[in-house]
Amino acid sequence: MTAITTHKDLFVYQKSKQLTIDVIKYFSDNKLDRSKEFLFSQLFRAISSVGANLAEGFGRNYKGSFRQFVGIARGSSFETEYWLEILNDLKEFDSKILEEFIERNIEINKMLTGLMKNMKGGSD
Repeated sequence: MTAITTHKDLFVYQKSKQLTIDVIKYFSDNKLDRSKEFLFSQLFRAISSVGANLAEGFGRNYKGSFRQFVGIARGSSFETEYWLEILNDLKEFDSKILEEFIERNIEINKMLTGLMKNMKGGSD
């Protein structure tokens, strides 16, 4: 097992970063009207916040802070799912792709939940 020395070593960080990139690439290929630009903006803010909060929390170099930022990342993951579901429900985008994004996000959320559970009760 490899030691975790940076946030980039976290598998959940790697997965959230790749999902962010894939979502940006997918939606940048679609022309969006004004109302959907708002939805995409909200989605992008939420999805990019997952990895960003993992990086920031890890960078604080304090277990209590990191635990808090993992919780914030998990909340952003739930928000991401909401926006992906809205975009999917509009039925204007490829539902197979959006459902794959949703499944990948659910996997990330489960990983964040596991990370939070593993950090509970530890000394700082």
